[in-house]
Amino acid sequence: MSFKPAEGGCLCGRVRYRITAAAVTADLCHCEQCRKQAGAPYIAWIAVRPEHLVWLKGKPAKFESSKGHFRHFCRDCGTPLVMTGGAEPDKVGVTVGSLDEPDRFPPKAEGWVSRRLAWLHPLPGLAQHERDNPEF
Repeated sequence: MSFKPAEGGCLCGRVRYRITAAAVTADLCHCEQCRKQAGAPYIAWIAVRPEHLVWLKGKPAKFESSKGHFRHFCRDCGTPLVMTGGAEPDKVGVTVGSLDEPDRFPPKAEGWVSRRLAWLHPLPGLAQHERDNPEF
């Protein structure tokens, strides 16, 4: 099966990227850091191999949100774009909300459900992980 490259970028258009191969997985993360980064109850991610993420325009700024974990964002408009580092250095997390066609990447799991806000309910059909999604 052939993968149609996916593109995305920030709100102001100063940073653009392309994904050249299928995502390893897709999930929703309920951890406190992701909630703060997104300014939302959770954030949707896809995981891709670093060699399959190509920066087309601009370079994101980065912030070390915890030891060895870097969150990359547009320095002009603040759009969260990717996350690198941590326990899975062979994967890059890409924010689904920054993709041009986010519907192409539905989540398969929810991570950090132990931190899910009390007024949210599990989404039907998604694997539930108390902590990190082991596929991410």
